[in-house]
Amino acid sequence: MSSFWIMRWALKALGGVGAVVAVGLGLVYQFQEKLLYLPRIPGVPNEFAYLPDRFGLEYEDVYITAKDGTKLHSWMMWPKGWSKQKRHSRPTVLFFQENAGNMSFRLPFLRLVAHHLHCQVFAPSYRGYGLSQGKPNEPGLQMDAQAALEYLTTDSAVNKDNIVIFGRSLGGAVAFWVAAANPGFVNSLIVENTFWSIEAVVGKVMPFLAPFVGPGRLFNFLIRNRWYNEKAIAKLGQLPVCLLSSLQDEMLPPEHMERMHKMLLAQQGRVTWVPLQAGHMDAYETAAQDYWPAVAKFTQHYAHSLETDPEDDQSNAGVQEAVQATNAGVMPPSAVGPFTDGSSRPSQVHDEQDAGAALQAPGYEYKKEL
Repeated sequence: MSSFWIMRWALKALGGVGAVVAVGLGLVYQFQEKLLYLPRIPGVPNEFAYLPDRFGLEYEDVYITAKDGTKLHSWMMWPKGWSKQKRHSRPTVLFFQENAGNMSFRLPFLRLVAHHLHCQVFAPSYRGYGLSQGKPNEPGLQMDAQAALEYLTTDSAVNKDNIVIFGRSLGGAVAFWVAAANPGFVNSLIVENTFWSIEAVVGKVMPFLAPFVGPGRLFNFLIRNRWYNEKAIAKLGQLPVCLLSSLQDEMLPPEHMERMHKMLLAQQGRVTWVPLQAGHMDAYETAAQDYWPAVAKFTQHYAHSLETDPEDDQSNAGVQEAVQATNAGVMPPSAVGPFTDGSSRPSQVHDEQDAGAALQAPGYEYKKEL
């Protein structure tokens, strides 16, 4: 059904006074992927701003293939100096990012995940994001998540019993879906500030459409990317879930996370609820004193193998320097990596051509995570 016929039908249904609404509904139908997904931040180069070695992390470039043949770029990252054996002894966090921009904007956060959870991190880029092929949509991102999880089950450096999924904002919906679709393959799940469904947030983002698109509304059939988290949560069973909810979230209503919490409690799930005095994506900084102890305690309880040893004091040095620099309000410069030897070359490339040229940092100022 084309946007022309959608708007024509809507105009007849609503009358002349509904012309603006009809146009809005047509745009929602025709361009919703462009409205929902933002692989590139306007005015910001699409190239990676940084590589993981700038943040004290060793890494590999990993290319995986989704079920429909789409090639996806990923980073496998771990604290400097860890052996393959040590990596296997630690949890692996499968990370699904927020919406806007490529994975390099998540590195300030991900190096803290590696530091506080004593883990390695696998971070796939959704289709259309970063170096990944394709265009984003709900079925596509679901295939991407499935491919990422399946890859981890084949990696000899990954303990298959210690895979923790972590999703933030849009990534929370992706995380719920892949955890629900793969019972028995996920150790635990962490979700931060996601939404109940796309229908439930359209009216918040576009208030003039609230009477027409939303829970129980007439025009919900226009929404192709639904992300019904309720359906995924109902399939989680006894999977341990940690919900991180920012009570001053300026983008998504905190009531969505509270609703998920109540649903998990009602179905007697194993849920850890962490309310935070923070905004949408800044809790790990502004509420760090509550955020990181809660996440670490949850992961340590369920994923195990988080005890530190003397070797970690040395191997985590680069990450710890990055943490200290951030705590002091110092961000890495765009051209020189202060926490590494300055190299920006990929340490290894799997399954694809040398990605070195494509991965060079472009040399612009660090942008706050979106």
